[in-house]
Amino acid sequence: MRKIKTIFYYLLLSIVAVVLILIMALAKPITSNTTTFFDKLFIAGVFFVSCIFGISIAIYPNWWRKNKRNTDHNSNIQKSKTSRSFEGHHPDCNMFRSHIIIIKNKPRCAGCLGLTFGALISIFLMSLYLILSFKLPIVIYYILLILGILLLIFVYGEIMLSKRNMFFHILLNSLLILSFLFITIIVVELTENPVYGVLVVLLCFLWLDTRIHISNYQHQRICSFCNQECKSY
Repeated sequence: MRKIKTIFYYLLLSIVAVVLILIMALAKPITSNTTTFFDKLFIAGVFFVSCIFGISIAIYPNWWRKNKRNTDHNSNIQKSKTSRSFEGHHPDCNMFRSHIIIIKNKPRCAGCLGLTFGALISIFLMSLYLILSFKLPIVIYYILLILGILLLIFVYGEIMLSKRNMFFHILLNSLLILSFLFITIIVVELTENPVYGVLVVLLCFLWLDTRIHISNYQHQRICSFCNQECKSY
């Protein structure tokens, strides 16, 4: 019950974040100043650091936690409850086969792999955004913004599925980070305010954290529905 309440609050905050994004995109800029190269460079720097941080925790989860002793202690308690070993951030169990992909005989988390791909591609595209100077029709910006928000909802729904296609799961998680990139750029272009761009990046962390909480809850549900006695969640 506590887990459900936590997810509910995260989803509520995510909805508020979407509304805030729409308000920023629809509101007319206070000034008519155009976004300078240094404004874009600042936003790109924040986005680059965020992507690099996301890649690092996708490969090495929880490294950034200050209270490492408590993390290790909780991990040891969890391991003592189950005879299952973990591979690719998931239990070595047939119920989680679609969550793992084998690359060079090493299991990898499909979701984290998709997020990593998306972050790397986003870094490349953000670099192009810095180099190239272009303006799209305002209607295109609004269409891309709506598509990015719809993709966010679709990703949340796909995570809740008990059975999933592994490669489709990787693709969706890659597109999730790309949607963060497009929403950030679109808000900057529409508002011509770099501060709003940084705010969007922070809201993207909220959306990503919501995705993680939903995923953890789904893992718990899968484990609870399993008939085997070993319980990893």
